[in-house]
Amino acid sequence: MLFRRSAADRPAVVPSPVAPTAVSATAASAVATADEAFDLAPLLDAFGQVLSAYAQGSFDLPDVSSSEAGEELERWRRHTVLGVPLSAGESRGSLSAAERDYRGAARALTDHRRREKRYVESALSDLRDALWACVERVHTVAQADLHADEATSVQITRVQTAIHGLETHAVKDEVLQAISAITDISRTRRDTQQVAYGMLAERIDQLGSQLEEAKRESETDPLTGLGNRKRFERAAQRAVQMHTLNRAPVSLVLVDLDHLKQINDGYGHSAGDATLQTTADTLTRVFLGDSDVICRIGGDEFVVILTNTNANVAGRLAERLVQKIAETGPPFAADAPALSASVGYASYHGGEGVEAWMGRADAALYRAKREGKGRAGGAD
Repeated sequence: MLFRRSAADRPAVVPSPVAPTAVSATAASAVATADEAFDLAPLLDAFGQVLSAYAQGSFDLPDVSSSEAGEELERWRRHTVLGVPLSAGESRGSLSAAERDYRGAARALTDHRRREKRYVESALSDLRDALWACVERVHTVAQADLHADEATSVQITRVQTAIHGLETHAVKDEVLQAISAITDISRTRRDTQQVAYGMLAERIDQLGSQLEEAKRESETDPLTGLGNRKRFERAAQRAVQMHTLNRAPVSLVLVDLDHLKQINDGYGHSAGDATLQTTADTLTRVFLGDSDVICRIGGDEFVVILTNTNANVAGRLAERLVQKIAETGPPFAADAPALSASVGYASYHGGEGVEAWMGRADAALYRAKREGKGRAGGAD
């Protein structure tokens, strides 16, 4: 795709002291030289990657779901980068560069970003309000306790005064009235505290839910929806600790896509992203255990932690994964080469650290690559 500089972008032609016809010829030659064409494809590819990143990283908003937002941005990406018509019913072929609505795509991305900004600002405001509500409830309880203590003190003083006066009937009356008043104060105090504590507990529960959601998002890979490296490191450390307690077998499976770089170079990064998403889906269909932890830890690397799983079972699952990936057609182009992955697996040896465990699986993976790729190998 080519783009030509406008006249405003062309270098100025400085006249020289020669005949008018010579000046015209010189100017025309300079303009022709300056009117260079340059390729817009890298710019469109970059813009498409931005749209794709926002589409994959979308989250639910009050007025639109994450899937709806992602589909809308993906529609604009296909339109601007591939020339796909915006109308679903339009059957014409790919649009030319001049027919594509680049401004509309920019507006769609800007509107989406503004909606996200408003939502995040509102969520942060709610979080601040919840924290202040906690402070206010504690303050209310403390103040109620203070007032109750003061009222009780007044009643006790009345009784003491009556006792010092040695008036029997007065002492009886004052004691009965004081007991009744203190009972009312205690009941009111208890009811007030229960209401305040109930409201405080509700706020804390809301705050805890928000923090838990934030924690999940911080441990999720936005492209594939699997766990990220942070999630893997936490899960691996827990697996080692649990093995120390119960000695149950636990295995680790390391997966590396064989040709992701060639796919990115030959078909674009959107094709690479589609390959990673397809691989993630295959992983979730092979490793079905409730306690299996599946993570993407690098550009083309995935890892699975299998609890209560020995090396033999891990090996069978690894072989099945290699087969399933090889059977999966490329998700970006029908004429593209088949996908393949190299896999290494290792059962945990008591006493070793996570790095040593990971290193043995990594060594097994690279042995599989050296032996021809698209295969699985176990650690010693």
